Amino acid sequence: MPEKPVEVRLGELLRARGLKLATAESCTGGLIGHKITSVPGSSEYYLGGVVSYAYEAKVELLGVHWKTLRAHGAVSRETVLEMANGARERLNADLGLAVSGIAGPGGGMPNKPVGLTWIGLSTNGEEQAWTFVFPGERGQVKEQAANTALQLALEYLEPGSGIKTEARKKVKPTRDAVEAEARLERDGRLIPQWFNRNGTTYMVASYGRRWDAEDGQHMLVMDHKAQVYELVFSPADQSWYLNKPIKTGKRAFSS
Repeated sequence: MPEKPVEVRLGELLRARGLKLATAESCTGGLIGHKITSVPGSSEYYLGGVVSYAYEAKVELLGVHWKTLRAHGAVSRETVLEMANGARERLNADLGLAVSGIAGPGGGMPNKPVGLTWIGLSTNGEEQAWTFVFPGERGQVKEQAANTALQLALEYLEPGSGIKTEARKKVKPTRDAVEAEARLERDGRLIPQWFNRNGTTYMVASYGRRWDAEDGQHMLVMDHKAQVYELVFSPADQSWYLNKPIKTGKRAFSS
């Protein structure tokens, strides 16, 4: 039996838990709201959304600060979290979900390429953001961004995760401290070139999904043997860590 679409599964969880969702979209232009409202009965859990394409709309409709936009741009962790918070607070929802990205074909820059997308999620007491670089044409980037946002909201609400008025207690992953050499990108991110674990050096051949979490900047990297690793840079102690278990296979590398 084929798996239900992500918007159906998300709706079932929201309904079962009596939660309300609001969305704020920029690059997806309402595609997330369209997917959610394609499900019969979605009015039980979906309050609505704001398509805030221009800076002015983000400020006027969602309460994004001009200083945030000027300092970080529309496609940034800071902006997408203010969008998610604004949607949640203005529509009195339990969960705010926001997306801002560069769908292309133009608009890309060396430090913010076409396909770069930030997804933010806000509850009363907690916020999270993830970053991706989606491949493909404009429509493909929008489709991937919408589906990924819905999937992240679904994973957040999976049984056992909980939504509380206080930040959830995070389970610290088992990880090893590693030595690494990295280059500094224009956006301020460190991109590892190699890392050493227990005396063995691993050269990084390519890079995959990147996201931010409370413990630092996460990145999936692949070595020349197609082995995939999740590296974490912790700004708190300026150190690199390798999360375990180690992922294997190219399938784990896809975002």
